[in-house]
Amino acid sequence: MLSQQDKTKTLLNLIFKCSAISFLSFMSILIVACSSNGSSQLNPGTPVVTVTIKLGQDTGSPTPTLSPYYCGGWATDTSPLFSSTSIVSIFGKFTQIVDGNPVGVLGATATATIQWPDGTSDTMTTTTTSDGLAVFPVAIKPSAVNKLVTISINFASPKATCTIPSAAYFTAILVSPTPTKTAVPSPSGTPTGSPTPVGTGTPTVTPSPVPTKGQ
Repeated sequence: MLSQQDKTKTLLNLIFKCSAISFLSFMSILIVACSSNGSSQLNPGTPVVTVTIKLGQDTGSPTPTLSPYYCGGWATDTSPLFSSTSIVSIFGKFTQIVDGNPVGVLGATATATIQWPDGTSDTMTTTTTSDGLAVFPVAIKPSAVNKLVTISINFASPKATCTIPSAAYFTAILVSPTPTKTAVPSPSGTPTGSPTPVGTGTPTVTPSPVPTKGQ
């Protein structure tokens, strides 16, 4: 049988263990409560982040709608050779979108304004063909040599107008003339006759007299 001292010791150990367990439980509850309050103070009024996933939708940029009319212009030769009769052709194109396809605008008035490097300008007007094409034959001026010439084109039809977004251009090139070859003159006069070689010819032999008897 246990003595009174052993019973008292066992009871004290049991009380100590229960007190320790209670203390640990209390501290755990206190830590959780403090952590919850601290989070709300650090982020006051922060909305809750939610993620929504929608299937079957394209996340790319939407395809821009086509403009009903387009126009452009260009030079057939951006570096033409310059001469007094040089001409460079400037082309313009005026189209409209029909059922998603480009179609030329027939009968539109096309006006080209040529800006020369010397500050002058010329204006030319023509009418587009069935494929929306306008051609301007531009005579090249001397001021265009090694200088940039720009051409803006405007189209006008009963339904719409259009100005090319960037001007057509060209720069004339002056080519140096190629030097011609000079023929070397031949010596004047042609010698006649054939020279007689020295030491040639047929030698003449004089026969010696034949002696007679008694001499």
